[in-house]
This record gives sequence, structure tokens and C-alpha cells, in this order.
Amino acid sequence: MRDQLYDEIFRAEQTHWWFRGRLRIVTALIRRFAPAARPLRVADVGCGMGASFEALAEFGPVVGVDNSPRALAFSRSRGPFRLVAGELPRLPFADGAFDVVCALDVIEHLDDDTAAVRELWRICAPGGLMVLTVPACPWLWSEHDEINDHKRRYTREGLRALLALSGAETTRLSFMNVALAPPLMLYRVLQRRLRKPRPPTEVPRSDIFNLPAPLNSFLAWLFGAEAGWLRFGALPFGVSLIAVLRRTKP
Repeated sequence: MRDQLYDEIFRAEQTHWWFRGRLRIVTALIRRFAPAARPLRVADVGCGMGASFEALAEFGPVVGVDNSPRALAFSRSRGPFRLVAGELPRLPFADGAFDVVCALDVIEHLDDDTAAVRELWRICAPGGLMVLTVPACPWLWSEHDEINDHKRRYTREGLRALLALSGAETTRLSFMNVALAPPLMLYRVLQRRLRKPRPPTEVPRSDIFNLPAPLNSFLAWLFGAEAGWLRFGALPFGVSLIAVLRRTKP
């Protein structure tokens, strides 16, 4: 991640509509599919600045994992959560160490996403869940992907093939952010057609920026409301993808 994004994202993670909506969906699906016993051992791999910790702590003790000392420093301000320096595809945990393994918008940053997914699966216990979110639709590639050092965006079929793992039961594989997809897609098309070529010295721009509070709250509600539908079925399109896999055997 570019240095200038750390402060911006730390400020945005608990208020910006996209982070709030995504977290509502993730926690709803964990409630729906995770083992009933509590507490569960939870890993937030690629935890960034730790904004998911408090919500994930509903299920049990959370371990935040990141390869960035700066991100982990921000995460320490979130509370007394266990933090571990680690990097995919080699994590410092035993096989089956966690009942819930989350990697929220992580694997798109990595050169070898196949090795990363296998490592996340290795630390997932039998009966446990692996939860992934990724950006969707390669044709939506933009400056936001560039400044966040993304390597790719995913199709649903490509993500399904990546997650063809031994002992995996796919409990949910779906697009999300469907309600906002049409205006976002139109914005991307117009942005691409109307914007002049960016000078080589100009820094790409992120899509994470402040909105008026009422609009931000409405968008957070609209995005997060998809959690109700995703508990029971998949959505046909959107600008992100979410996958929830249950490990049925070692």
C-alpha cells in the first residue's frame, strides 16, 4: 500500500460506507455458517489497520496478521487484540489453528494468489470457515486499483476455480455491492472516456474519500442491507465478490 493511504484508510475504516457495509455482510455470513460452538478462534489475515477486530470478536479471540509494521502500529490502537507479523503465503501458525480465517480484500495484492489461498486453507480447522472478499470485474480496473497496488480484479468463474480446494464446501460465492454497481460502473466508463491521460509524475487517486454524513450513512445501510439476502442466496452481479468455504475434512 502507498504510504499516503495509511492515514486516510485508518480514518475511513470505521465510518466510510464501503468498509461498514462490507463488515456487516462478512459478520452476517459468519453467523450463518460458522460452527455453533463459541468461542471460535478467528484470524484476520491482512488485517490492515484493524477495523474489523471489534466486530469479529463477537465470535471469539481475534488474531490480526499483517506484513506491514506501520499497519500493525495503527492496529494497536484498536484495543488489546493479539497482533502477529506475517506474510502470505507463509504464515507462522500450525495447521488448522483457526476456526474462522478471514482475508478481506487481500489476495488481489499478491503475485501468487494460488499459494496464498492454499496457505489460508492450511490454517483453517476442519469444520471451520474461510471467508474471502476481492474486487470484481477486470474491466473496472482504475486508478483506485493502481494506488492500492492490486495485481488483478476477479471474475466469479476465476475465483471459483481458484477456490477448488480439497475438502472445501462452498457455502456462498456471490457478487456483492449490487445496488451501487450500476452507478459505479457508469462512473468508471465515463471516467475512462473523459479523463485525460495521467502524467507519469501524478499519483493515482483512491476512491476512498469523504462524503456528506447523511449520504455516507445511507450508502452504508444500502450496501450492508445485502447481508440479509446473502444469508440465503447469491447476487447476480456487483463490483466485489465474497466467498465463504467450509472445511469438511483435513
